[in-house]
Amino acid sequence: MKRPHAIPPALLWTPLLGLAALALSAATGGLSHSFLDPDESAHYVNTLFIADWLRAGCPSPMPFAKDFYVHFPKLSIGHWPPGWYALLAPVFAVARPSPFGAALLSAFIAGLPALTIAWALGRVGARRWGVVAAFAYLLLPLVANEAHYFRLDQPVALVTGLAAIAWFRATERPGLWRYLLFGALAAFATLTKGNGALAVLIPAIDIAMAGRWRQLADWRLWAAAVATVLVVAPWYYVSFKISAGGFNYALGPAYAWLSLTTDAAAIYAALGFVGTLAALFGTIAGWRIAEFRPIVRLSVAVIIATLVFQAAIPVAIEDRYVLPAVPWLVVLAVIGPVTAARRSRIGAAGPAVLLAASLLPFVVALLRQPPKPDIGAPAIARRMGTTPGIWLIDGRAGGEGAVIAEAAYVDNGHRAIWAARASQWLSTSDFMGRDYALSVHSPAEARAALDRLGVRGVVSIAERGKLAYPHSALLRAAIRLPGFGIDGDQPFFEGVGSSVIAMRDVPVTPHPDLLISGSGSVDVAAMGKAF
Repeated sequence: MKRPHAIPPALLWTPLLGLAALALSAATGGLSHSFLDPDESAHYVNTLFIADWLRAGCPSPMPFAKDFYVHFPKLSIGHWPPGWYALLAPVFAVARPSPFGAALLSAFIAGLPALTIAWALGRVGARRWGVVAAFAYLLLPLVANEAHYFRLDQPVALVTGLAAIAWFRATERPGLWRYLLFGALAAFATLTKGNGALAVLIPAIDIAMAGRWRQLADWRLWAAAVATVLVVAPWYYVSFKISAGGFNYALGPAYAWLSLTTDAAAIYAALGFVGTLAALFGTIAGWRIAEFRPIVRLSVAVIIATLVFQAAIPVAIEDRYVLPAVPWLVVLAVIGPVTAARRSRIGAAGPAVLLAASLLPFVVALLRQPPKPDIGAPAIARRMGTTPGIWLIDGRAGGEGAVIAEAAYVDNGHRAIWAARASQWLSTSDFMGRDYALSVHSPAEARAALDRLGVRGVVSIAERGKLAYPHSALLRAAIRLPGFGIDGDQPFFEGVGSSVIAMRDVPVTPHPDLLISGSGSVDVAAMGKAF
């Protein structure tokens, strides 16, 4: 008789899977000291806000938030729920990692959704297959690419996978605590990112496919459902108040069709022709075997839940939104060779070799991809830290965000730096960046705006030798007027582009009261009204 494990066997692979994902990101140039995706900097700044609030002794949250985001505005228009930030914030409060440190942590976490693959195949007696498939999962293009970003899609894939496992265990031996565990994980998935709500669809789809209609009469299931709604509902009430009218996408058949076709293409691109065909074969082969059928059914339920949620809820049409389904697609793809191995080991060799060979183009593409660009944000932020005051940051959203995130780290909670976005003071546009128009029309007018704010320094970022906006040229001309000292173009550490840093020759009185209408503070004000 085998000795029971104190820790589930799949969890024993957690550190190795995380380190493998981190090593792969490093080897393929996916780690950068500069966040160049606006979501990355927004996630970092949001997490740092909660961490600094904890470090400050948890003062009144709304005034603290208002002050924080006036100093370090977030660029993204998204209103993400607080679940993942709340999990990371204590770590940030103690260790206070730099953006690069956060990128390392994110790359490590990107390997953890593979645990669901090891668990699922372990449940059908194919533990070794599960371990190999879990590491192979890290090589898939969509998975490897997302490991390069400090975003929420890999955490959503992880938490929805854990919720699916919890649901599976609750169906094996129903009980109030098991249902509540699933509910807690489903709530956490929803509070990690909006599309994590797909987890709540898994039970309905699984019950329908299994025909376990009597399970719907179990009061414990509904008690857990009510508890889940009570946890999630307050945040979404606040979120809808903040969003003030709406989603960027319209509901309806056209949206649903576009979402389904985009997601289907993303799945095909993630697995390739051989992988997609293997997943279809594994579904059919596994369904015919009684001991495989529950895992196949769970895998299909997660995949359908992902596609249905994407088609029904107007969140966004992005390839990365199918990530929660990808581990389960890998499970189905491997079940084919596993079922063949039950009949003949020789018979399983062909499909297994074919699956392994299908990974080679992915590996080659990873090795050939260019390194992630690095504008040198840490060096820029250190200059800002040694000369505190209001700094005007100009560049595309990614460049602005990289500098703002690094400045928030360098400031170390002292609130001595104000990182303002040049686009808010030298131009006008709506919240989506449309209807762009200059609000200054000459270098002199731009300089007057700098003087009115009391700007101490300016950072102007040009990617691939191109200025970001029409006002960027006016800003660069304004800092060439007397009173500013300019550093020449500093080339990016990685990638094509350069940055110009300019500082006043003498100190100037800052006017941070004028920044109250800046990005981030608007969201905080709206949140206050929602309460």
